[in-house]
Amino acid sequence: MSFSDEGNALIKNLHQYKEYGSQRLMMEFVEIKWNKRALNSLPRKIRETKSTDRRHGSGRPEAHAY
Repeated sequence: MSFSDEGNALIKNLHQYKEYGSQRLMMEFVEIKWNKRALNSLPRKIRETKSTDRRHGSGRPEAHAY
């Protein structure tokens, strides 16, 4: 599941400054149907890359025409 840019910023700030975990985020924002697994992976991604942007090389490889 991908988050919107606003969602990424919100999750990043609440995780870093208020130490919200995935359970707390899901309880605070019930109207937004976030996936717990995706909420668990985003803080790990932020810790590793210091960004919420897509990692270079992630995704489907380009098809080569032969």
